[in-house]
Amino acid sequence: MQKDYNDNSAFDQLDTAKFEQMTYKDQLHTKSAYIKSLFNKDILPIVPNPKPRGYRHKAVFSATNINVNNTQHLRLGLFIEGSRHIKPKLGHYLHDEAIDLVFVSIEKLLNKYKFKAYTRIYRQGIIKHVMIRKSFATGEMMIIFATNLNTFPNYKKLVNELIDLHPNVTTVVQNIHRKDSKFVLLDEERILYGKGYIIDQIDDLKFKISANAFYQINPMQMFNLYKTVFDFAHVKPTDIVVDAYSGIGTMTLLAAKYAKKVYGLEINPASYKDAIDNKRMNNISNAHFILGDVEETLLKLNESVDCLIMDPARDGASLKFIQTVLKLKPQTIIYVSCNPDTQERDYKQLRNHYTLSKIQAFDMFSYTPHVETITLLSLKTS
Repeated sequence: MQKDYNDNSAFDQLDTAKFEQMTYKDQLHTKSAYIKSLFNKDILPIVPNPKPRGYRHKAVFSATNINVNNTQHLRLGLFIEGSRHIKPKLGHYLHDEAIDLVFVSIEKLLNKYKFKAYTRIYRQGIIKHVMIRKSFATGEMMIIFATNLNTFPNYKKLVNELIDLHPNVTTVVQNIHRKDSKFVLLDEERILYGKGYIIDQIDDLKFKISANAFYQINPMQMFNLYKTVFDFAHVKPTDIVVDAYSGIGTMTLLAAKYAKKVYGLEINPASYKDAIDNKRMNNISNAHFILGDVEETLLKLNESVDCLIMDPARDGASLKFIQTVLKLKPQTIIYVSCNPDTQERDYKQLRNHYTLSKIQAFDMFSYTPHVETITLLSLKTS
């Protein structure tokens, strides 16, 4: 099963309507109460967001055309909830402020060079979406233009002006759509400027992040999340650890600092390539990445697994994956999830063999209903 890149659908909203009306304290209470009710079990106190506003280091705006004095102008904005219509509006209080400043410049430059938004009805125009990713450690930014087909006239002039305005933009990528899709990014891309990736840092490890790779959007809360993962895991120097749905290798390489050997399992080629590069960049020898369906690669591991770390898509783990886990019977499972409903469903498949020892919720996505949770599952002794 492929890691679903979480907020990579153009029609996934920030979904803030209900939570905008709540105090932050009430948001935390609502999320905590939901998790407690879902698992029917006491949970540890929810970890508040260190920065409830302006925390998103990855942001997407979609393009639309509006009529101004009988002339069409391109505007950027978000889809109106429950529709395919874009509300032209720059800036959002959940975005990192520096990212929103770059969006303002991008919209002006797209209009200066007469770009039009792609329209599905007429199949005309070029620009579909614009994504910005920012490194927390360095402040460098990556700009990704999702375009209809590979045509991008005057891109060199546009990119040069953008970099003059914002020197912290270190790379620009064109993501090429040859079909209509609900996804912001598809597989084909072209590097227009720079190396095609940015570098971030967790503890003393550096991580290469490419356009299509999964990486947490809230870096400050990510640090808290990963610290708790390893506090729960108690990885020993003799342990064999598996990180399923390993992405660019963040938890795999962090685990390698404590374990004898770590396997990172990932199906997405872009993330897998970044993981290999990250292993090499950090000079880590006891981490091994395997490209392929996690259900198949986990089954083929010829190792006795002490700790399984799993961070699946919103859909959770497949029944086949759960069945493979029950065959391997790792002593400890650390289940990280951005969808507690599927996490609780998967736990029910494991509960005859595992004890749910701890539940820790994190407010990763303030002012939205979403919550990140970690569960610690310990193998029952017969």
